[in-house]
Amino acid sequence: MSYTFYELNYTGIMKKFFSLFCAFLFLISSLYAQLPDKDKKESKKAYNKAVEYVQAGNYEPALSYLEASLEYDPSNTDALLLAAKTKIEINNILAALADFHLLTERAPGMGEPYFYIAYLKFQEDTTELIAQYFSEAIELGFKTPHSYYYRGLFNLIHEDYTSAVSDFTNAINLKDDFARAYHDRAAAKRALGDMQGALYDYRLATSYKPDFPLAFNNMGSVKIILGDYQGAIEDYSKAIELNPEFHIALNNRGSAKYFLGDLEGALEDFNQAIQIGAQYLFAKNNKACVLAKQMELEESVEIYNEVISLNDDFASAYLNRGLVKELMGDLDGACKDWNKALELGVEQAAQYVDECN
Repeated sequence: MSYTFYELNYTGIMKKFFSLFCAFLFLISSLYAQLPDKDKKESKKAYNKAVEYVQAGNYEPALSYLEASLEYDPSNTDALLLAAKTKIEINNILAALADFHLLTERAPGMGEPYFYIAYLKFQEDTTELIAQYFSEAIELGFKTPHSYYYRGLFNLIHEDYTSAVSDFTNAINLKDDFARAYHDRAAAKRALGDMQGALYDYRLATSYKPDFPLAFNNMGSVKIILGDYQGAIEDYSKAIELNPEFHIALNNRGSAKYFLGDLEGALEDFNQAIQIGAQYLFAKNNKACVLAKQMELEESVEIYNEVISLNDDFASAYLNRGLVKELMGDLDGACKDWNKALELGVEQAAQYVDECN
């Protein structure tokens, strides 16, 4: 579990046009207020019928009634809001966004449209403007668990971990079984170095949502950092039980077994991870480490060669291949690998490069 804010600058002419546009909207609003009572009743009747269809999951006829409701009374913001949400259900996202934007004009004090605009764009757009919309929704009173959660997720993506923790906490205060918010707050706490806090949140996430393999995997990773390798293995095993194709959890469990000295068990997990995710280079790199530990040096180098051929910026593979080459008596080859690792930012390589001088 990664914003540019564009602000309009009006020229004098555009300011005049904007004033006229606002006056026009005011005139329209006045006309809406003068609608005959009959039209407002018909609008309400059509809206109520649409609600029945939405509750039954029949979205197309619901939209027809909502369109009729808006024809009778274009100022019926309840109908416009429900129409926008119904369009989400039928995956007409662009039309839904247009309705939500229209709502920000017709009902500027309503926070919900701002939330949905941000939410619908969040998958592709992580600019600051999206955070502004989430904040606008909250400031206008749409203080729902998901309003805080998604703003927190934005902050997490942008590495503002303290703000992320605050938003996730607000989401949890409104919905105390919000497993995803616990999970992502744990990620923010982990980034801040609060491992015990992260562990606490992962436990709550898995408590409220026992079928959450990602949370079990990430809880295991915190336990590895804390040196609880056996506890990590138990968490990774639970993640794999929930999702047998979870190759990352298999790789991680293999790492925990390696730290406990169970090389055969580690190798078995790495092989299974590679079988599921053929291009998962971390498992290949780790398998090569185990083979080197078992003194299967030539096979280890072959796997490191494969990893580097697939990603020539895989820094740790150069470092480790250099160590294996040194064991094989190829100091020149080892020095080239260590220098490359150092070039790619592996500080540990510096101590080995000193041997080359």
